[in-house]
Amino acid sequence: MDRRTRVLNVPCNYTARPYQARFLGAMDSGFTRACLVWHRRSGKSKTLLNFANKQAHQRIGVYYHAFPEYGQGRKIIWDGIDNESGKRLLDLHIPPEIRKRTNSTEMKIELNCGSIYQIIGADNYDSLVGPNPVGLIMDEWAVSDYYPSAWDYFRPILVENKGWAVFPYTPRGRNHGFSLYQMALRNPDWFTSLLTIDDTQCITPYDIQKERDSGMSEDMIQQEFYCSFVASVEDIVIPYEFILGAQGRDVSFAGLPKIAGLDPARFGDDRTALIIRQGGEIQYIDHWSKQDTVFSAGRIIDAFNAKMFNVIAVDVIGLGAGIVDHLKWAGVPTVPVNVGESPPTKIRFERLRDELWWNAREFFMDRACSISVGIPAKLREELVADIADVHYKFTPTGKIKVESKDEMKKRLGFSPDLGDALCLTMHHGVRMAMGVDVKAEREVQVVNWSRKRQPGQREEEYEEIRV
Repeated sequence: MDRRTRVLNVPCNYTARPYQARFLGAMDSGFTRACLVWHRRSGKSKTLLNFANKQAHQRIGVYYHAFPEYGQGRKIIWDGIDNESGKRLLDLHIPPEIRKRTNSTEMKIELNCGSIYQIIGADNYDSLVGPNPVGLIMDEWAVSDYYPSAWDYFRPILVENKGWAVFPYTPRGRNHGFSLYQMALRNPDWFTSLLTIDDTQCITPYDIQKERDSGMSEDMIQQEFYCSFVASVEDIVIPYEFILGAQGRDVSFAGLPKIAGLDPARFGDDRTALIIRQGGEIQYIDHWSKQDTVFSAGRIIDAFNAKMFNVIAVDVIGLGAGIVDHLKWAGVPTVPVNVGESPPTKIRFERLRDELWWNAREFFMDRACSISVGIPAKLREELVADIADVHYKFTPTGKIKVESKDEMKKRLGFSPDLGDALCLTMHHGVRMAMGVDVKAEREVQVVNWSRKRQPGQREEEYEEIRV
């Protein structure tokens, strides 16, 4: 079979399903950016391979197919096997007849037409040496925290050479995947598609029930097959749906003390963060940066004199110790907190910081809390960003360990200072300093309770909640 005949048969061994054809048609019509939020087992790999192959024959150039990690690309595409035919995916959709050479070490294919298709990893994108790509697939975009930096690297290249980029993925909570989807929905230059199994009909309810029966959690089913951005990720400290439910919830905490938490900036672009809450209502958020201890202490003293809070917990690691000295000298009721020390509940948590974050988790999951709408929207959004994607794990001894501030900053690109300040308000010492009983503080009158009333339950039975 000669080269020309084979090229005319591209795409190879592939017939697009209707929803896949809509994407392919959109790209043929001139779109150069696409966000594909498709459920698991929707045929993304076959579609993307054939799309890249077709594009490579229409425009000579380099085409990168990126995965979160280099090894994933080898496992999923390079060594991947088609379930129906039992053949290698690459041999089916980029068959040897249209290749000039194949480099298995670099996972690179040079086509007869002159184009190059290569699998790369987002974890080492900046190590690539060679010509710039004219096409880029960032597979499983929501999975890797390396991706936003990699996209910033490739974006100007594709703008300059008028190349295309496709972002296929299944959600992973409200991370950069959700941000991309929200942006793409508003941007007319992007083709945007969110497809669940109800849209594609390629997986049956019977298949989903088999997954349930084999132990797959409902949260994971909602995420993987119904593309839910709010389904709980299993290693997330505070599930997003509980944070969402707290937005502007109408609650009353009359008579309870106002507790402040201060997380002082340690260095660089970190923020000194201040949170004030009364019972379950977060009432005030503020932050500043690149200021010394005298400035920060003065700002807190002014807030105390204005009766904005009754007691404050301050992280004493780093600059915090100096701030505490100023506050105590000024007569501000202050509780110094070393989040790195052992927690009261040693059998369950690795450090005090882990316990404080878990207290914040329970604060939201009780569903009797509120982030006040009186707080400027930008500050509320910053708080949500700080607390919505914090991960935890279990140590070999079974203790809960929340990822460190440095780990979060490396993964998220910013330090969760507002989240840490909120956690400080959960410290047991502030309740002791004010003589507040823990159970009394969590007794709350909820005016518009978010939980659905149970059958036969009277209105007054769910308006007042005791935990």
